[in-house]
Amino acid sequence: MKNFAIIAAAAPFALALAACSADEPEDVREEAIEAQGEVIDEQSELMEEQAEGLEDAGMEGQAATMEADAETLENAADKM
Repeated sequence: MKNFAIIAAAAPFALALAACSADEPEDVREEAIEAQGEVIDEQSELMEEQAEGLEDAGMEGQAATMEADAETLENAADKM
């Protein structure tokens, strides 16, 4: 399920690349970076949801690690 969500999240990135004209390379680059940032944001949200599930299952240590990883991804997306 996680792999499907990541693939589905990558769709905007692929669409942005396909829709752009080769005559506008800077626009293509900017749109690709923006789409990649959106994908990373969605991945971090999925990780946060998984961390909540781990907490509910009593696996606080793993949940904390996953939350930290999600925050790292979110910070990377913010820098894009």
